[in-house]
Amino acid sequence: MSRHRLAVSIAFLAFGAACGSWVPRLPAIKDQLKITDGQVGLALLAFAAGAVAGAALSRMILARGARRFVRIGTLALCAALIGPGFAKNLTTLIASLVVMGVCAGFLDVLENAQAAELERNTGRPLINGFHGFWSLGAIVGSVTAGAAAYAGVAPLPQFIAAGGLIAAGSAAFLRELPDTRSGSIHATSLAGGRLRWTGSVTAVAAIALCGILVEGASDWSALYLRELSQASDAVAAAGFACFWAAATLTRFRADLLTAHTSPAAVARLGALVATCGIALAAAFPALPGPLIGFALAGVGAAVLVPLAFSAAANLGQSGTALTLVTSTGYVGSIVGPALIGAVADHAGLRFGICIPLLAAVIVVALASALRLPR
Repeated sequence: MSRHRLAVSIAFLAFGAACGSWVPRLPAIKDQLKITDGQVGLALLAFAAGAVAGAALSRMILARGARRFVRIGTLALCAALIGPGFAKNLTTLIASLVVMGVCAGFLDVLENAQAAELERNTGRPLINGFHGFWSLGAIVGSVTAGAAAYAGVAPLPQFIAAGGLIAAGSAAFLRELPDTRSGSIHATSLAGGRLRWTGSVTAVAAIALCGILVEGASDWSALYLRELSQASDAVAAAGFACFWAAATLTRFRADLLTAHTSPAAVARLGALVATCGIALAAAFPALPGPLIGFALAGVGAAVLVPLAFSAAANLGQSGTALTLVTSTGYVGSIVGPALIGAVADHAGLRFGICIPLLAAVIVVALASALRLPR
């Protein structure tokens, strides 16, 4: 593995570890603040709104080179990770998640631009492997979070330890990041003061939006297992871990399947598997049904967002198209928690997770949009 590829892999790993460290502690945060499922959805919506803002900011940064800003963004995300642990009420939780979202959206575009540039340089699919490192980081973070919950450790000290370890462990590797400038867009988009939509960008953006909606099922897995499966907090955290463990294994092998078939075929197959997994979790809430269902959902969801982002990065000028597709994808993170939380409050979380199921069905119908020229 080249030094640039290793550095980008570590950047994805650190990003995933930070994300995985806080999502499984949502039950503890919910209890600590005494908030409802709908208010949890509102807090997740705030994270997504911040991510859209961060993605928009990264569009201008790409033209100046990504290396330094990925390093800064990783440190900022690790620092922001501490915020939810300090939250004393819903308002401060929302504020902390907005900051985290800005850091996450900013890093998401920059790291995917770097991944796409390495794909172009090598002439072969790599994007799922990079996202596999993100998933591996999410597993490490979620397992650590589950262990902390089992040991009775409060979210705040766990977040402080996680942020410090992630920042220190990744710093040396991130110095070798490529200084991606493939998003240099000043000559066209910035000059016009707007971003361009085309039919191809719109279709790929829709797949990204639905793909992130499907991934959003993992955000509710811990609450689903605790409230419908009557699992303990430690076992409930296993739902998130199962989802991302399955996604990780899939992503490390999916590039080979993509090389021998096509992005459209792999995306359609993934969406079908995700549909079956979420349907299983909804139909059989008693253990081990949801654990198996979330694992299957992870297998299917694994390929959807990486393939959409890779396609976007190769649509004309990657800084523009990738920003549009990433931002639209985060709309899924905005709409999804709000819809799932509202449905959960009125009809129960069992019906709420049917929203990611519907998104997976839509990807099955749209997957042919990924048949793009290289």
